[in-house]
Amino acid sequence: MNQEGSIMRAEKNREGSIMRAEKNQGMEQSVVTRLLIAGGAIGPLLFVIVLLIEGATRPGYSAWHNYGSSLSLGAQGWMQIANFIVCGLLTLGFAIGLRRVFRTGRSSVWGPILLGVFGVGLIVAGVFVTDPSLGYPPGTHISGPQTLHGTIHGVNAIITFGSLAIACFVMARRFAGDPNWKGWALYSIVTGVLVVMSFIAATVVSALDESGVLPGSPTGLLQRIGIIAGWGWIALMAIRILSKMRSQVPAREGMSES
Repeated sequence: MNQEGSIMRAEKNREGSIMRAEKNQGMEQSVVTRLLIAGGAIGPLLFVIVLLIEGATRPGYSAWHNYGSSLSLGAQGWMQIANFIVCGLLTLGFAIGLRRVFRTGRSSVWGPILLGVFGVGLIVAGVFVTDPSLGYPPGTHISGPQTLHGTIHGVNAIITFGSLAIACFVMARRFAGDPNWKGWALYSIVTGVLVVMSFIAATVVSALDESGVLPGSPTGLLQRIGIIAGWGWIALMAIRILSKMRSQVPAREGMSES
């Protein structure tokens, strides 16, 4: 009997150790996931703040007229380059966190993948700097010669903005079938359309500006509308997920203590 009791106690201790290990692992994964999702709230805020402040204070630069990428040029260009890379890494982390949160169901794979592509595109935009355009930096022509890194930057911009817009449409499918995300399907579709239209409009008026048809075009303003709309969508989604995760923590802790 004593031997059987010892065996039973040993078995219970082993099961308890396994449960504690699984609990600790789950808590660690939860913390990591929250940190990754938090990057989706921090990145957009950081990017927009740097873009607006630099655009308002950079000598010779016009936020109304010039592309945001043009802030990567000149002596202070490193600030926007760093902005691209840091926010790209934060967005990539958010995409990983989103996949950990949305493990199954519609868009659980392609939504995070497309946002990951968007994050990588931001990093590429920082590495391959744009060419001078629309008279910035001061002293350059409205339409200057194309370089290899400038061409890569331009092609990458299409992929980057395109992946963000498609991510909005893909995630809208998921939100449409989830009562916990009421209204987000429409919001996602509107954001995706706004990102696409903003990119197209900025490209068209920029081309008209370079050809002399529309000098002083609002290229920068049109681009910023799409940028802020897209970043805002990511930030609000991240904040909503974090809020839901926080509301679930007390319940889990209460269950573990009982």
